Parts: sequence; structure tokens; C-alpha cells
Amino acid sequence: MALNRRAGLRNARKIGMKAIGARFAVILALLLVSAPLASPARAEADFSSAQRAAGQYSREEITALQSDLPWVDAFADLSTLPELGSFDSATFQAIRQFERKSGMADSGTITPALIAAVRSQADAFRKTVGFKEITERGVTLGYAASLMSVREDRASGPRFKSPAGDVVLDILTIPTSKESFDALFQRLRKSQGGKKVLYADTFGNPYMGTYQFVIYGKNGSQFFYIRFLQTRDGSRGFTLGWDDESAGPFFNVHASAMALSFRAAGDGTANAASADGVISTAEINRQLEICAKSKDAAEIVTACTTALSASTLLANNRPTVLYNRSVGYNRQNKADLALADIDQAIALDPDQASYYTQRGHIRYGQAKYDAAVADYSQALAKKTPTAADYTYRGNSYYGLEDYQKAVADYDASLRLDPNDVDTHAFRGSALLRLSRPAEAMADLNFTIERGGDKVGAGEYKNRGEALVELGRGDEGRPDFVKAEEIATAKLETDNYNFVYRAFARAFIGNGEGAIADADKYLSIDPKASEAFHARALGNVARQDFTKAIADFSQAISMGRKRLFIQRQRGDVYLRIGQPEQAIADYQAQLNLTPGNALAMVGLEKARQAMAAKSLALASPPQGGGAPATTGSPQVATLAALQPAAKAELGRRVALVIGNSAYAHVAALPNPKNDAAKVADTLRKIGFAEVTLVEDTDFRSLNRALQDFAGQADGADWAVIYYAGHGIEIANTNYLVPVDARLASDRDVTFEAVPLDRVMAASEGAKGMRLVILDACRNNPFLANMTRKTATRAVSRGLSRVEPDGGTLVVYAAKAGEVALDGSGGNSPFVTALTANLQKPGIEIGKLFRLVRDDVMKATDRKQEPFTYGSLPGDDFIFNPG
Repeated sequence: MALNRRAGLRNARKIGMKAIGARFAVILALLLVSAPLASPARAEADFSSAQRAAGQYSREEITALQSDLPWVDAFADLSTLPELGSFDSATFQAIRQFERKSGMADSGTITPALIAAVRSQADAFRKTVGFKEITERGVTLGYAASLMSVREDRASGPRFKSPAGDVVLDILTIPTSKESFDALFQRLRKSQGGKKVLYADTFGNPYMGTYQFVIYGKNGSQFFYIRFLQTRDGSRGFTLGWDDESAGPFFNVHASAMALSFRAAGDGTANAASADGVISTAEINRQLEICAKSKDAAEIVTACTTALSASTLLANNRPTVLYNRSVGYNRQNKADLALADIDQAIALDPDQASYYTQRGHIRYGQAKYDAAVADYSQALAKKTPTAADYTYRGNSYYGLEDYQKAVADYDASLRLDPNDVDTHAFRGSALLRLSRPAEAMADLNFTIERGGDKVGAGEYKNRGEALVELGRGDEGRPDFVKAEEIATAKLETDNYNFVYRAFARAFIGNGEGAIADADKYLSIDPKASEAFHARALGNVARQDFTKAIADFSQAISMGRKRLFIQRQRGDVYLRIGQPEQAIADYQAQLNLTPGNALAMVGLEKARQAMAAKSLALASPPQGGGAPATTGSPQVATLAALQPAAKAELGRRVALVIGNSAYAHVAALPNPKNDAAKVADTLRKIGFAEVTLVEDTDFRSLNRALQDFAGQADGADWAVIYYAGHGIEIANTNYLVPVDARLASDRDVTFEAVPLDRVMAASEGAKGMRLVILDACRNNPFLANMTRKTATRAVSRGLSRVEPDGGTLVVYAAKAGEVALDGSGGNSPFVTALTANLQKPGIEIGKLFRLVRDDVMKATDRKQEPFTYGSLPGDDFIFNPG
């Protein structure tokens, strides 16, 4: 509501003619003209210095200055009025505003010259409007008598208004028997109809009889200001309403002055404990106890302020009271006031370690992590350290992304308190960012197992990511599901849960949901690099790789280089056939986190892809565009790189099966994606007939095998790929359809499809017969399966097979072991398989050895693919190039 220069002159003329005379308009115009047209504020003045300077003035002198400042339009808004008698941020800013308008040095500091200048101008305004104090209904209040010249006596209290009725003041008493102070506040603060509350707050000291509330708002074109004081027999106060069009926006000058004049009748200073600041020893002790022990921030601030205003407060108590008030201010998110108090406390008593810790807390809350580290370090040097001291500093190092130092402090903290759940959570997160997922897992497991209700979405999301980095993405899926659940439940209390949920949804495969959550948080904080990261992963899940790269790049440009983001972007570059960019990203990730297993695997794949690309784009030998001839160096090099392939590949057919949507156990995220990836790759390398079937029940799986058997008859190659659940019982392997219940071991024979039947579907091919089983997952049917036959062994994984000559059976994990489902859309096995299938000229035996090596690297040697069977002496090449 503060005036700009042009609007101020226009409204001054309007008000002057209509209500209070030309003299007031001239004074207001002169004041506003004196303000510089464009005077950019210099660097923020030192509030702490100004507050210390105010310490030489009494509470009464500060109160008088604060009461004068509204008349020079120094308080910008009715919601920023000061706490009378205390040099707070509102007073500091009001003084600076007056100084700028008056051409004085912009310091915000109380000086005799400032007091005189403000008083001179304020007196002129008060005289012009006839501002006078009245005592009615147990309260004293100042009002502009020349403007509100009409009085009406009503049952509820007197009403004063302007002749035109565009300004109305009611002085009221609400007996406690009719409505309590708190109930009155809650009723009046509610916005309803056209009424909109712009500001509402309670303040003061209920023990000293100075507890008040204020409500400020708008109802159509009508502004209103309400202020009530709690007394023993009821709520006493006033309501002020004015029409913005006729009264003018400068009317906040009057409203502010009235608000600051309001007090209980007979109390010489509003909100003051007594006229001379003298408080009894018993009362000081009571206030000190509230100041030190209350859990309510407002009570702490009020009690500490009351104690600090008392002239009888002992000097040696002052730093402690300042410390306590700093705690209260910090809890109210008033960092500047909190910092000013703790600076004073440290100046008075520089040897108290707890004061440095408190200043560290404030600076940490301001994201000034360097300064927080310095404060926490001073606290550590001045006392015998506690576990919490190390954790505080560790958190500041974490904020600086100095994770090595953060982990060192967390280690020191946990040596002192090994069971602190929060510190384990912090260390787990830091270790994850140092690419030490196995160590992070230990801390995150501890946190989740012992944290109870304190465990949030972030801990589950972090553990899921650690499992992904360990190549155990299928185990991480339940953590992402749990993270999504917790984040959803806590969205209303902390909107950062949109970020946690975005990450969880991306890793689960819900790309649309991840993107929606990331967009929601970016609408709150457009500079949140983590939201861009989560959205990138959502776009990966949607396979929108162009947008994914754009979001990865945005997050990286904003400084988010931890949590494997460069490796993740490298994966996308590799996937879309840009190995040069992939190599750069993998190398950058390894420079940041040496030894990152997935980045190492990716780098090797990218280099292989780069070599293949260079070979394919090899230019003719020097001398122009002449084609290579037999015997030339170019032809000799190409021949050396390509093993001899069969001259005629013949007719090649494939059946690809992906079972994800199991009806009676949890769905698998990747088999359908894996099957689609394999089918697409086989088509790219020349398979003429590729049949893709998904989510097959018992009947449709058998029908697909029967149909494929007809296709395979007489074919040169017949390939079957299956992804989904598999089970081994009594040394017989079965593929599990999506409708299987498998309530008992006996049911397997009737509800699942034996591997022998699968191999039989390919036996009509006259050349290569290949069955690839990505079916060795951790099987959820086993836990609830009833054993009808005690001697029948039911095992996880699949048992080894001995196929006839000319047939190969490839397991994603060797007999008796479990394959990993993976994250990011495909299993580690399929990622390796499809990458190697596309390499030209590789004989099938070597191809599956390369697949084995890639999977071992990607899973930190936790999964080893295995090949069973034998082939004739001919070379079988999947991709002749």
C-alpha cells in the first residue's frame, strides 16, 4: 500500500478536497516529492550493528519513535508493524525507508538527528488531521478527529466515521462469557464471501495482560483492520474499515498510527510491562523461566523480550536471554532477528560453545554452509564434542557437497552414538553420492529397520537407488513403491515429497507420473535441479530420449553431478546411437566417482559401439573415392576384423515371449520391455519372422509354442526367447504363465509349461535351434506353495539341462542362481544381449561369452549367464553386418 510518487500526488489532491483540507495535501506532496525518484538501495545494512546501537535508547524512546514513523509513511504495509519498544526488523526497515525518502544516509540506525527529523514531520501530520487519543471501553486509542468527526453511541460501543461514511471505526468489548479471545480470533480470521484476509497474527504476553491479535484484509473495495486485546473480563479492541477509492491508499498511515497507539486504558506504553520498565524480581524470574523452557516460539520471544526490557535484569543473564530469544526467532523463521541476538550474545560471552552452535543452526537454515561449518567448528573446539556436534557439521559439509568430509564427521558421530538413526541416514545418503552403494546399503538398512515413523520417502528412495547401482534393481522396486506411498501421504505437509515421488515413479516405470510430479515441484521451485533430474528419468521411462537428455543436461548445468546422473545420461546417448557423447559422460562419471561399476560397463560398450561406427563409416584410402580392391590394405583389414560367416543365412524365425502382469503375485516391471527390445533387435539384424507375444496365460502360451513349431519346421534358425517367472521342481524346469496360482507343488505340473515342450517347439529347424531363458528371477510363488510331496524338491532358479546336439539353451543366470530384473526399462541380461547381438561378425559362441562378461560387470559379479548344449563346427553369426 505504499505510494509511488505520481499516485501519491494524485490521491493527496483528491483527499485534500474531499475530507481533510488542502494543507494536509500540500504537506503530503512535499514529503513525497522529497523522496528520490530512483535511488537504488545500497548493499543491505548491517542489522546487527543497528540493533546494538539501539541498545543505548530506552524502551520508551524506541516506542515513541515507532509511534511517529507511521506518520511519515515509513511502514510499507499494515502487516509489517513493529513490536513496540523492541528494535526489530520492521523498525529497521522503516527507518531505512524514511532515510531514503529524506535524502539521509541509509543506515537504519537510530540517532538523535533521525528522531528529531521523524518527530518534526510526524507532528505536522498529527496536527493537520487532529489526531487525538480517547479512552473508551477499557482501551486507549488514537484517531484522526478531523476525518472521523461523526460519533454514534451504540450498545456494542461507540462508532466514529467520516461524514461521507467511507471510514468507520468501532470500539468494542466482547465479554468472555459471550466469546473467548481465541474463538473470536478464529472466527474473524476466516475468509468468506468477498472477505479476504491478507494477514492475521497473535502476539504479546498472555501473562502480562498484553496478548493481542491483528487481522488485516479486504472485502471488495473495502479494507479492514481489526485489533483486539485480551483482558480478564473479555476481549477489547477496535475494527477499522475504509473505502480504498474514496479514502485513498495512503489511509494506511492513519491505520498504522491508530494500531500503534492502541493499549489497555491507563497503560502508558502499549505492550510495555510498566511505564518505567521496572519489573519485580518474581516477575522477571517467571519471564526468564518461560524464556528458557517454553516450547512455543512466540512465548519464548515475548518472555525474553519482556526480560530484556527490564532495567533490573542482571547483566550476566543478558547473553543467555539473547540466546534463548534467538532460538525463538529462528523457530519463527526470522533469521535476521535470530542472528542479531546470537551475535550480541557471542559479543558478550565469546566462550560459550552453545552460542556458536546456535549461530551454525541459523546459517545452515540460510544455506550459508561455509559459515555454518566455521561456527560448528568453533563449537567443537570449545567443548568436549557430542555426537550431535559432529552430525551438525557433517550436514553442513553435505550441503557443500563435500561428501568425504561429511562422512568423516558422521563416522565420528557414530563412534560416540552408534545407534543414532538420523546420522545413519545422512551417512547412507552421502556414501551413495560417493558411489559407495554397498556401504550406503548398511546405513540405509539400519535406518529403515530402526527408524520407525521417522523413516521418510527419501530413505526408501535412496536404498532403492543403491540396489540399482549394485545391479539388484528388482530388489529395489519394493523400496521405490514404499517411497511413493510415503511421499503421497506427506505431500500436504512437505511439498518436497513431489520430488521423492517423481524419482520413485521413474524407477518403477511410471514415466507420466514422474513427469507430472517433477513439473509440480518445478512450479514451486523453478531452480530445483533435482526435479529436472527426476523428470529426465521419467522421460527415460517413457522412452522420450530427446526430452530426457534435455532434462539431464539442465540438471547437470545447475550443478547436480552426483547420484550417477552423468552415467544415466550416458546410458541414453548409448541407447540412441551416440557413443561419442556416451563416452564423455561415462568418463565424467568415473572421474567423479572412480570405480562406478555401471559407468565402467557403459564405457566399454560405448567404446565398442564407437569402434563399430568408425568401421562402418571408414573412408576410402587416400587418393580419392576409388573403391577398395582385392588385396588392398583396406580389404585386408576388414577381412581380419570379420570371422568367416555362412554364405547363406537362410530363413530365420523367432518367438519372443514377455510375461509381466502376473495375476496372483506382484507384477514384474521389465519382461515386457525386455521382450520388445529383443524382438526389435532380432528384426534389425535380419530375422524375417519375429513373433512377439505378451502376458500369456496357460492356454495362450501353449498355443504360441504350437504355432511357432509350425513356423520352425524347415527353417534354418529357430530362436525362442522367454522373459518372466520360471520354476524348477524335482529337476524339471517350467515357464510360469501369468494366470498361474501354484498353490501347491503338485499344481506346477498342471499350471506351468515344461521346458521340454519349449525346446520341442524349435526342433523342426534344420540349422540353429536356440532357447534363451531370462526366467531365473527370485520367485514369489515359492513362499506360499504347499508341499504335497515331501520328497519333491522345489528350488529357486532353474536346473541345468543337456539339450541334444545342434541346440543351445542360454540361461540369464546359471543353474540354481537368480537373475536380476534390473531398472531403467531392461534387465542387465537383455541390455548385454541386445548390445552384443548388434555387433557385426561375432560368432554365437563368442557372442554369449561377451554377454556373460558384460552382465558380470554390470551386476558386480552377482549374476553369471550360462550356456548349455553344443553346436556343429560351422560358424553361426547372428549379425553378418
